[in-house]
Amino acid sequence: MITAEKVPTATNQRTWVTPSVIAILLILRLVVLGLVSWLIKTRPEWLGALFEISTYLLTLFLIWWERDRLSEFHIGWLAVGIIITCKPLETLILRLWRIQNTGLTFPGLPALIIWAAAGILLVMLFINRPALRKIDKTEGRWFLTGLIAGILTSIALAFPVAAQLMMEGAPIQPHPSLLGYIILPFASNFLYQLGYAAVSEEPLFRGFLWGYLRRVGWQDRWILLFQAALFMLSHIYYVDQLPYSFWIIVPFGALVMGWLAWRSRSIATSMAAHAAMNTLGYRLGAVAAYWFFR
Repeated sequence: MITAEKVPTATNQRTWVTPSVIAILLILRLVVLGLVSWLIKTRPEWLGALFEISTYLLTLFLIWWERDRLSEFHIGWLAVGIIITCKPLETLILRLWRIQNTGLTFPGLPALIIWAAAGILLVMLFINRPALRKIDKTEGRWFLTGLIAGILTSIALAFPVAAQLMMEGAPIQPHPSLLGYIILPFASNFLYQLGYAAVSEEPLFRGFLWGYLRRVGWQDRWILLFQAALFMLSHIYYVDQLPYSFWIIVPFGALVMGWLAWRSRSIATSMAAHAAMNTLGYRLGAVAAYWFFR
């Protein structure tokens, strides 16, 4: 008997979109930014800008594509709000700091692309109104928990950072005042790191990758270890000159951020931790190096 040829349905075709975009995001992070930076022993500003813009646009696309299933990827309204607002805010902070060599400073073309993409997604979500996890007291407490966890992790890792600074032979300047060196700049640095690091990495490693692996049958504890290993490899450019970062600081931080996203089911929590670690890590290490290693 002759049967009709089976034609792929729209549903079957749809299932390939999310893993394909996740794969592209991983290539951008592990190969384009990570491996290339390691091989050429530097990171050109255009390479960083290319990575940030490409990753941001693909992240916004996945948010829209999976808008009705974002809870599977640890993404609710708070995380979406951070992603939409903090990346454009990064370009304004660079302007405020008068940093012109990143390619992302407002009102340059890359910055305008970021603003336009964020604005388009905001309008589309306002019209569509997907049913996402609401911003409530529980979500707020988890965000605060992530912030505190990031601060505590930075304190715990201060000595490895200090040891690395001493190994580099970097000049250690005295910082007798924690108020002026760490506390007062915290707010602006934290907001910058939310847009620069957290928005670029948390939706991928602790969000879409985690949710997709769980969707295909992985258990959370194995995803926790796998995402930490990938996150470590994505920082391969640290392995030669910053071994403490590659072997200790990055994987430990990835495990902390992964655990926070897993337990809270929200990358807003891990984003808070990530931004806090990036904000405080070097500065606390410099203070520890001055007081304990000089």
